[in-house]
Amino acid sequence: MATSTITASAMVLTLDNGLNAKGEPAYLTKSFQNIKPGASYDALLAIAQKLGPLQQHALISVERNDTAKITV
Repeated sequence: MATSTITASAMVLTLDNGLNAKGEPAYLTKSFQNIKPGASYDALLAIAQKLGPLQQHALISVERNDTAKITV
């Protein structure tokens, strides 16, 4: 059976950038690399909620991107 170990994590904030020329929603993303692989989702959300008001644009969503090593 295969197992995995998270080797790297990033937190990605998606921000509202208004509307584009076609009138569709436009978004910005900001990535924060080198997040501790063991960081909980609750901790990341708490940090994102603290960073949100410091941004020029409104916070839309928070994502976590993990890279994992898969072994047998």
